[in-house]
Amino acid sequence: MGFKHFVLGYFVDNAAHGYDLIKKCFMDFFPVSPDINQGRLYTTLNKLEKESLIERKTRSQEDLPDQKIIYITSQGREEFNGWLDSMIDEEDKTKFDFFKQYPFLSKVNYYKHMPPEKAWLKFKGQLEISLKRLGRFNEAREEMIQKRVDHYRIRIIEYGIEVEKVKVAWLQEMISELKEKVAPEENTVYPKP
Repeated sequence: MGFKHFVLGYFVDNAAHGYDLIKKCFMDFFPVSPDINQGRLYTTLNKLEKESLIERKTRSQEDLPDQKIIYITSQGREEFNGWLDSMIDEEDKTKFDFFKQYPFLSKVNYYKHMPPEKAWLKFKGQLEISLKRLGRFNEAREEMIQKRVDHYRIRIIEYGIEVEKVKVAWLQEMISELKEKVAPEENTVYPKP
């Protein structure tokens, strides 16, 4: 998704102050202070305003400085709906997009040059990371359900959960394959994803 349309999509749902956008826009999928390039965000907001896709209105506050609130315009809503109806951003042209989604695979590609013991430890470390991530995803899903977050957003996190389960199962298989070379006497039982 282009950043422009991501930002417009936020304003379709909510009017907000620029700083609120950073905190709220990404909170469903980045619950711990997202690493957002503020320069990029404010450059995008300025560009959207010049294109008349958003507008800023001043909101007076009692005992506080006035605040500029950003709203999507009808032209912005039209742009967003056009993007939503189009095929843009629906197909990834990367040959193997899972490399992009799981950078660890770039290293695995060359593990043949590493002693099996080290590879085994690397896979075990990745398994630990993936199990923790899976736990966080499940917690996030439960929070989203309790907050009555939009059904489609919950379905997105469920997709992420299933992808992570596949990753966990694959890591467990790799560890089992390497176990015979590294520690045949060890009978490790892994938790189900």
